[in-house]
Amino acid sequence: MRNKARYLLGTCAAAVVAIAAGVAVVIATYGISPGSVTRPTDSKPFAGEPAKLLEVGIARHRDTRLSPIGRSCNTCHSEEDSYNATFGKPYPHYVKSVRWKTSLDKITAEGMVQFCMVSAMEGKPLPWDSETLAALTAFVLERHRKALSRTSSTDQAIGGTCGAPPG
Repeated sequence: MRNKARYLLGTCAAAVVAIAAGVAVVIATYGISPGSVTRPTDSKPFAGEPAKLLEVGIARHRDTRLSPIGRSCNTCHSEEDSYNATFGKPYPHYVKSVRWKTSLDKITAEGMVQFCMVSAMEGKPLPWDSETLAALTAFVLERHRKALSRTSSTDQAIGGTCGAPPG
């Protein structure tokens, strides 16, 4: 009986080590530094006229030059309903793929732009003081506002899976 208990304990320990190694591989492969999607405390956002930022954001949303692999924000998010269900919640909010890849429980709209730059678009985060980040954030917030008003008036779910973890 004692040998059986030792065998089971050893097997369980090996399984725990294997799971931990698997988690480490996933984090190394898919992990994103929380610092790359969270505004540094000593930085200031680009200040611009809201209508102009929205206009620039609309243009940049379709710009494939933002990604080294030729994607644009529009690749995954062509319409207001092309976002995950959490897009229907006020920012900052929980996003499964953000939690999975960064360990952050909540993310801002600006952080979500940065997350998409690094994750789905496979590029680098935008400079925190850039017009492009401010413009894309203005665009996302405008889409978010529209999605919230549409969702609350129709109770329709928002769908989409870009950047979501497998399974």
